[in-house]
Amino acid sequence: MNVAIDAAICLLLLSAAVVGLATIDRSPAATDGSADAVADALATTTAAVNYSLAPGVREMRASASAADLAPEIALDSPELDRTARGSLAGLLARGAVAGSGVDLDGETTDLSSLTRSRAGFTAGVRDTVRARTGASVRIDATWRPYPGAPVGGHLGVGPEPSSDRVHAATLTIPTGIEPLPPSTADGFDRLGTAVAQRTVNLLVPPGPARLALRGDDPAAALVRHRYARLAAATNASVSAPLTTEDTAAANARIARRLAPRMSADLRSEYDSPTQAAEAVSVSSVRIVVRTWGDTGGDR
Repeated sequence: MNVAIDAAICLLLLSAAVVGLATIDRSPAATDGSADAVADALATTTAAVNYSLAPGVREMRASASAADLAPEIALDSPELDRTARGSLAGLLARGAVAGSGVDLDGETTDLSSLTRSRAGFTAGVRDTVRARTGASVRIDATWRPYPGAPVGGHLGVGPEPSSDRVHAATLTIPTGIEPLPPSTADGFDRLGTAVAQRTVNLLVPPGPARLALRGDDPAAALVRHRYARLAAATNASVSAPLTTEDTAAANARIARRLAPRMSADLRSEYDSPTQAAEAVSVSSVRIVVRTWGDTGGDR
């Protein structure tokens, strides 16, 4: 079964904190500093992105498995309007996580084409960032728990480089999920379990999700839809814990289904759990800035 899920709805965008200071690594090739300047601007410039939950509600209504979850609300209702605020780097990081998909078959899947529930937010982020970075800049924000993980998301802004003179800088943005403690490197199974738990808690923050489920509005319906798709992707059963709004138990069930795959991935790619733990990046989003030409674009 080839399953991909979209995790971008209002709860994640407004509640799953992408926090902390950005770490910027400058490549040796950035001799004119243009990529560095863009990276600095992303880390320090704040903005607000206005968007609507309407694409998510529309997509949910089109899903036969979620037809009973879709609230009866006009798609142009102000109740669906949302605003996300933060640094440009933080907004990019949220967008990368928000667009995450799950593909347990290992096939290449265009996650962005499978659902439109993240369309409003990511479009707003792209427009906001592009307006502040110019035409000769490409920005790629990527979140993946580890290289080759079956879960991950990406948000790209700007055209691909049209010149051989490309300069680069990289930012690392914390997602708000705690890094792995050293004890998780005791074994591959323990490491895979820890990564799976953190992955699911980032996709569906259990505290905010529990609060949202207590309401009777589009946010509650979208949270239930997200859980339904995660459960389908991992072959987990979450109906019982969600009946009592026990989101911690629901997350644990999904993580238990995801953990064996992650443990197996790490075991097959790395010689030791310690080496594998060093490659785990579940707690951060990587943003690569590329500029080209003589000045790297008009900023």
